[in-house]
Amino acid sequence: MKSTYSRPSIHDILASNGVCAHFQPILSARQKSIVGVEALARGIAGIEAMPLGSALVDGRLISPDTLFEMARKGNVVDRLEQLCLETAIRSFADLKNRPDGLVLFMNYEPSVVGDAYADADQLCQLVRSAGIPARNVAIEILESRTDDLPKLCDLFDRFREWGFLVVLDDVGAGHSNLNRIPLIKPDILKVDRGLVSNIDADYYKQETFKSLVGLSRRIGALIVAEGVETESEAIVSLELGADLLQGYFLSRPQELSGFKDSVMTDATNCAAALAKTFKGYMVGKINRRKLQHRRFNVILNQLLCELTNAEAGQFDRLLSLTIANYPNVECIYILDEGGIQISDTVCNTEIPRKVSGVMFQPAPKGADHSLKEYYYFLMDVELQRFTTDPYVSMASGNLCRTISTVFRDAANNKMYVLCIDVSADDTARDAV
Repeated sequence: MKSTYSRPSIHDILASNGVCAHFQPILSARQKSIVGVEALARGIAGIEAMPLGSALVDGRLISPDTLFEMARKGNVVDRLEQLCLETAIRSFADLKNRPDGLVLFMNYEPSVVGDAYADADQLCQLVRSAGIPARNVAIEILESRTDDLPKLCDLFDRFREWGFLVVLDDVGAGHSNLNRIPLIKPDILKVDRGLVSNIDADYYKQETFKSLVGLSRRIGALIVAEGVETESEAIVSLELGADLLQGYFLSRPQELSGFKDSVMTDATNCAAALAKTFKGYMVGKINRRKLQHRRFNVILNQLLCELTNAEAGQFDRLLSLTIANYPNVECIYILDEGGIQISDTVCNTEIPRKVSGVMFQPAPKGADHSLKEYYYFLMDVELQRFTTDPYVSMASGNLCRTISTVFRDAANNKMYVLCIDVSADDTARDAV
């Protein structure tokens, strides 16, 4: 006889404590180790509770999205949240061979409780009663769930005073308010997976991620890149400054009975393999940078050889004749010792302009570059050569870097600054 299945109600799940905790490792590739695990709730459907093959069930498990949707419809989100926290704490405490330094990451939503302060106190008591030191627990708070910023800051301060690590989740998502970060002062920032996805192929995501890393360094926080699904995403996240990684590429969330389970062993091996791959990637990139610098040094030296034997009135003609020989050079121009442009901006007609419009036009003679770093770093810091970070060229709208160097003309021994704009993909930031 064919069995008939029915979905359990949320009230049945709560009455039977029908929730289990799956753990997803959070790795440090640099330390080649697991530093923490995030507890993720799953509802237990039971073999007769749901039809096999349902999109909402993984085996006998109900997905967290479905579980909390059921709780919202049943107006019992608070009770479910409490059960999930209790289950996560109990399951973590029961892990066999758990290292003393392993950190439990738990989601906490202050907006779903009637009295957030009382709930925080209760959470603290749960952790203590389980014998887990507060320093081994990281509280993940999604700050967008509440508009009461003073209350949110008070909660963060309270958890921090008790010894918990404070984590700001989903940073970089559309709803995340970056202006709250300096107020909340989290210990850890978890960068949203929407920003990490395809970060290896998206320059704009890379720069946004890099900005978050810079912010985290200034406030003394660690960066976790979550939602890492490919090796390339992991490598680029590490290169941009991620301290920790989390995602399916490293390990899926699973039930654990002990730290030495095969899941954890596989994750540790993955961290070690990733560390080796990352080292090889960075060594290769450094070698490519050396080649790039040698190539552009050749261009600089060839141009300087022409310019130092010419008078200022001949600069425009020489630049126009030589730029065609360098397909990766977008434009060339020359400044006087005060930072004023004394040549035309000679552009490579073979390189298409990315942006058109009145804002993006080559600088004319007489333009003041004295506040541009490619000028004042050379003159004020007395460097021989300088290469900028990538920026949007006002001449073309393309991402470029400017390489600058000082030279003197043969006729008057007057000082000038030669500036070469090249594609941002062809150079690396450096001061030589």
